[in-house]
Amino acid sequence: MASLYFSDFWNKLDVGAILLFIAGLTCRLIPATLYPGRIILSLDFIMFCLRLMHIFTVSKTLGPKIIIVKRMMKDVFFFLFLLAVWVVSFGVAKQAILIHNENRVDWIFRGVVYHSYLTMFGQIPAYIDGVNFDPEHCSPNGTDPYKPKCPESDTTLHEPAFPEWLTVILLCLYLLFTNILLLNLLIAMFNYTFQQVQEHTDQIWKFQRHDLIEEYHGRPPAPPPLILLNHLQLLVRRVILKIPPKRHKQLKNKLEKNEEAALLSWEIYLKENYLQNQQYQLKRRPEQRVQDIGNKVDTMVELLDVDRMKRSGSLEQRLASLEEQMAQTARALHWIVRALRDGGLGSEADAPAPAPQKAPEEQDLAPGSRQKVEDGDDLYHVNARHLLYPSCPVTRFPVPDEKVPWETEFVIYDPPFYTAERKDKAIVDPVGSSLELLSKISYNTVDGLVDRRSFHGPYTVCDGLPLNPMGRTGLRGCGSLSCFGPNHALHPVVTRWRRNQDGAICRKSIKKVLEVLVVKHLWSEDWALPGGSREPGETLPRKLKRILRQEFWPSFESLLKQGVEVYRGYVDDPRNTDNAWIETVAISVHFQDQNDVELKRLNSHLYSCDPKVSFRWQVVDRCIPLYANHKTILQKAAALFEAYY
Repeated sequence: MASLYFSDFWNKLDVGAILLFIAGLTCRLIPATLYPGRIILSLDFIMFCLRLMHIFTVSKTLGPKIIIVKRMMKDVFFFLFLLAVWVVSFGVAKQAILIHNENRVDWIFRGVVYHSYLTMFGQIPAYIDGVNFDPEHCSPNGTDPYKPKCPESDTTLHEPAFPEWLTVILLCLYLLFTNILLLNLLIAMFNYTFQQVQEHTDQIWKFQRHDLIEEYHGRPPAPPPLILLNHLQLLVRRVILKIPPKRHKQLKNKLEKNEEAALLSWEIYLKENYLQNQQYQLKRRPEQRVQDIGNKVDTMVELLDVDRMKRSGSLEQRLASLEEQMAQTARALHWIVRALRDGGLGSEADAPAPAPQKAPEEQDLAPGSRQKVEDGDDLYHVNARHLLYPSCPVTRFPVPDEKVPWETEFVIYDPPFYTAERKDKAIVDPVGSSLELLSKISYNTVDGLVDRRSFHGPYTVCDGLPLNPMGRTGLRGCGSLSCFGPNHALHPVVTRWRRNQDGAICRKSIKKVLEVLVVKHLWSEDWALPGGSREPGETLPRKLKRILRQEFWPSFESLLKQGVEVYRGYVDDPRNTDNAWIETVAISVHFQDQNDVELKRLNSHLYSCDPKVSFRWQVVDRCIPLYANHKTILQKAAALFEAYY
C-alpha cells in the first residue's frame, strides 16, 4: 500500500508539505527558533499552493497544461546540465581574470555563478570592460563584507590593469551561446513537448478526470480542515463504539457481461446518432447537393440508354420480321407470275423484273454496324491531307477522295517537296530531293539502325522515293518526320478502372468505365496517348520519357512486355507525306487493382520535365478529344476489356 501511495507525485508532495509544516510549527513554538520556523512555514506555503494545482486536472482546459508543465520541468532539468557548463566556464574565467586572491567563499560563489547567471538576463557587471570602473563601489583588499573585491587595477593611475579586450570577447561569446543558442534550444524543447501533449489533449484530460474521480471516491467527502471531523467520527466508531469496519467498495476495473452489453449498446446508439448527424450535415452542403443531382442525372441517362436500346432492339426485330414477310410475299408473287406465264396468260417480256436482293451479310448487319461500315471503314486517310502542313507555311496539293489511290490516274498532280531541317542530323535522312543522296537508302528492309519495313507489307519505290501505301497526301518529301518510308512509333495505352469514393468501379450503361493516361502539349488542343516516334536505337519514345522519371524506365519496359497488343499499322497523322508516314504499335497496359504496386509506382514517378507538356488520367468516352486516330486505338483497348466507350 505504501509503494502504491507514494507512486503518485501529488501524494509525495502532500507528505513533504505536511512534514515541513510540522517542522515549521515546532520551530514556531520554541522562542529560540522562531525566525527559522517562519522561514520553513513560508517555504511550506509555496508547497501547499503548488498542491492546489492538482484540482485543476478536473478542467478540460487546464488539466493538460499541468502535464505540459511537468514535462517541461524535465526538459529544464536536462537543460541545466548544458547551461551549467557555460555558466561555470565563463564565471571561473571571469573571476580569475578580474579578481586576485579572493578568500571569501560567498563572494567567490557570487562572482562565479550568481553574476554569470544574472548576466544572461541583462545584468552585466559595470566593471567588466573598465569603462564604469569606480573604486568606491568595491573593497581594494576584500575586507569589507558588503562590497566585492576590486578588480586588478593600477593604484597610481586608478585604472583597471586587466585585459579589457579579453573580458569583452568572453562576455560576447557567453551571451551569444547562452542567450541565442541555449535559450532557443530550450524554447524548441518546450515547443516539442507542447505539441506532443496538445495532440492528445482530450485523451489526457479523460485519464486525469478518471484518476481524480477514483482518488476522491475512496476519500472522506469533507475538505481540509473539516476532514478532521471525519477522522474523529472514524475514531469514535472503531475505538468507543467497537463497530467493525466495512470494506470500502472500490471502482470496478472490469464490467459484468450484462453491464458490458448495456455499455456496448449505448455506445452503438451514440455512434449511430453521430453518424446520422454527420451524414445530415454532409447532405446540406451545396457541393454534396450538386454531386447528388449529378448522380441522379447519370442514373436517368443510363436508364434512358437502356430503354432506348430495348426499344431499338424491338424495332429491329419488327423490321426484320417485316422484311422476311415481304420476301415471302415477293417469292409468292414471283411463283404466281411464273405459273400464269406457264399457263399462257402472259409473255416473259411483260413480266416485271425482280428487285435486286442485298447480300445476306449486309442484311444481317445491325443499323449500328451498317453505320460503322459507312463511316468507319474509310480506306482513305483524312488527317494526312490537311491543306496546311503543321508547324510550317507549306500548303499541300489538294487531293480529292477519288484521287487518293496511286492506281487512279491524276495527271495534274504536282505536290510540293518539303523536308524540315532538324538539329540531330546524324539520325535523320538527308534533306533535299537529290537522287545521289537518296539512292543510298535501302527500302523494305533494315537500313542500318532504321527499320524501313512496313506492317502492311512491301511498298512501292518510285524514282528513289517510297510511296505511301495509303495513297496520295498532296506533299512530297520527308516533312517533319525523321526518315523516308515508315516511321515506327510506340503508343502505350495505360488504363485503370475509374472508381468512386468508396473504391467501387464506376459503371455506365451497365459497363465498367476506364481511365486512360493521356498527355497534352501546349500548342495542341487535343490530348494524345503517351508515346510517339522511336528514334533509332531507342526502346521508349522521347515523348514518353518526358513524363516518366528515368529510374522508372526499366520498369515501364517490363510492363510493355507484359502488355497486350491492340493495334499495329498505319496512323493517319497530319505529318504524313507521300514518301514518309507513321506506323505504330499500340500496347495495352491495364492495372486491374487500385492497390497495384506498379500503379502506385507509376503515379509516384509521373512528372513533367517540360512545362509545355501536361498529363492526366482521362475518363474513356467517345467524346474525348484525341489526336489523330488515337481514338480508334482507345476504342480497341476498351473493347478488349468490354468497357464503356
